[in-house]
Amino acid sequence: MRIAVDARALLGQSTGIGTYTRGISRALAERGGNEVGLFTPRPLSNPPSGNGSLTLHADHHRFGTVWLQTTLPSRVAAWGADALLAALTIGPVRGDLPLVSVVHDLTALTHPEWHNARTLVGFLPLWERTVERAACFVCVSKTTARDLSQLYPETASRVAIACNGVEEAFVPLDSPADADRTRRRFASGRRYVLYLGTLEPRKNIETLVAACERLWARRRSRPDLVLAGGPGWKTSALVRRIARSPFRDKIHVAGYAPQAVALDLYRAAEVFVYPSLAEGFGLPVAEAMACGTPVVASDIDALREVAGDAALFAPPHDAVELERTIARALEDHETRESLRRAGPERAALFTWDSAAERTAAALARAARGVER
Repeated sequence: MRIAVDARALLGQSTGIGTYTRGISRALAERGGNEVGLFTPRPLSNPPSGNGSLTLHADHHRFGTVWLQTTLPSRVAAWGADALLAALTIGPVRGDLPLVSVVHDLTALTHPEWHNARTLVGFLPLWERTVERAACFVCVSKTTARDLSQLYPETASRVAIACNGVEEAFVPLDSPADADRTRRRFASGRRYVLYLGTLEPRKNIETLVAACERLWARRRSRPDLVLAGGPGWKTSALVRRIARSPFRDKIHVAGYAPQAVALDLYRAAEVFVYPSLAEGFGLPVAEAMACGTPVVASDIDALREVAGDAALFAPPHDAVELERTIARALEDHETRESLRRAGPERAALFTWDSAAERTAAALARAARGVER
C-alpha cells in the first residue's frame, strides 16, 4: 500500500504531533508491503531516517494550510497514493483520495479558550469538512475516541484506536555521572522535579509552580523545578508568575528539549510531574515511565488510561494536593521503588509497531472504501 502522510508537523521544532508523525511514518514504512511518502510544503531540516520504503516529497510553499488545500491533493495523486494520513487531523476539503484523520485531542472544540483565536479560525471550518469527508479516524486513545463519538455520533463506525508509541531509546539508565552532568546543565547542580512539554495555559504549569512553592516553604532543600519545553501561546503569564515567586532561584526554564536532551532530563529527574488540564494521550508521561522516573500526573481520563497503576495522580486544580502527591513521590521510599519498577512495564505497552499495525488497518479499510 502506498501511504501519503501530511508531515507538516515535522517542520521546525518537533512537539507531540511531530513525535507522532516521525514514529508512525517510520513504523508504517518498516511494515512489509508499505511505501510511505512524507509530504511537506517546505524541505525538512531534520528528516527522519528510514529504509527505502520511506521517501520525502517537499515543495517550496510558504503557507502550510494553503498548500494542504491547493497543492497536496495533486501531489499525492501523482505519486499514486492509496490513502492519505492526515497526521495534523485536518485534510484537504476536495479530492478523491481516501482520507484518514488522526485525532490527537478535541480541546479546540471543548475548550477553545486554551487555543489561539487565529488558529481556531483556520482549524474549525476545515475540521467540520474533515468530519464529513474522512473515511476513517485514528484516535490516539480510548478517551479521545469516546470524546469524538460523543461530539460527532455520525463518526462512530469510522473510528479506530491506535495509541501512541514510545521510542526504544527511552529506557532506564543508572549513570550517576550522566545525572550529575544533566543537573549541572539544567538545575545549577541540584536535584530537580521535571515538567516537559509545551509551555502554555492548558498544561497548568502555574499550579505546579504553586505546589512546588509549598514544598520549598516547608523545606527549602527539596529539589528544584525544571520546566523544559518550547513556548506556546500566552506564555507571558507564566513568565510573570515565575518572576514574582519568592523561590524563583529554584525554578529553571530549560527551553525546548530535543529527544536526546529530553532523555537525559527524564533519567536525572527525581520525579516527573505532568499537571495538564486535558490531554488526548500524554506522551511525556509514557516517556518518563519508560525511563523509570516516578510520575505524578493530573487525575484526568487520558492520563489514567496511559499510566494505569504506574503513576500517582492529583486533581489538576488543587495545588495543595499536588504538593502532597509530589512529596510522597519524593520521600516515600516504597512508593518511589514501586513506581520505578512499574513505569517501564507500563510504558512497554505502547509501541510504534502496534500503532502502525492498527493504523495500517484503518488505511487499508479507507483505501477499500467504507460504507458510512
